[in-house]
This record gives sequence, C-alpha cells and structure tokens, in this order.
Amino acid sequence: MKRLLIVDDELAIVEALQDILSVEGYGILTAFNGAEGLQRMAEVRPDLVLLDLMMPVMDGREMLRRMRDDPALRAIPVVVMSAGRISEEERRSSARFLAKPFELDLLLDTIAELLGGPQD
Repeated sequence: MKRLLIVDDELAIVEALQDILSVEGYGILTAFNGAEGLQRMAEVRPDLVLLDLMMPVMDGREMLRRMRDDPALRAIPVVVMSAGRISEEERRSSARFLAKPFELDLLLDTIAELLGGPQD
C-alpha cells in the first residue's frame, strides 16, 4: 500500500482528502504544518506528499526546501496545492502544482502518475 502524507492546516481539506484517498486504497498520514510534516516523515517515510504552501509554524515553502536539502527526502514526489501563486523555482522543486480549488480527478490522476499507476 502506497502511503501519502497530507500536509495542510485546513482540517476540512485534510479530512476530505483522507476519506477520499483511503477509499482509493492509499495509506494516509496527516500533518497540519511543515514542522509536523517533517516529523511524520522522520517516523514513516511516505511515497508522496500533498503539500499546502500557506500554513502556520512552518509553511510549505520551508518544508519543501528542507526536503530538497535532505538526501533522504529529496526523491519523494511532492504535489504542491495552493490558492496562492508559486515561483518558477518552487514549480521546479515540486513534482506538480495544483491550484486550489482543484478537480478531484486531476488530483487522483496526478498521484497515480507520480506513483507509477493507479493504486490497487
């Protein structure tokens, strides 16, 4: 079972994604800011990270920067989800960017593509 880490400070988004992605057959880890996200990654290495940019404590930009600076984490695919704009450098350092609100099918297709196919 592929494990996904959802890092977003909006509880409703985390719960909705957790419910949908669990039904799709993914194991789900959650965190509500970048610091929590990095802590979860130290405990259990996810196969993919869904990352919001605008969060308290540590935002998604800093979490992504730390992931890319860490040889043990840099290869993990990241889908950045944000209602805000991101720079070209951030686009290059993330696997994909989805503007909020996004279509669920687009998210599922993006996850499947990055993980090498749909989850069984």
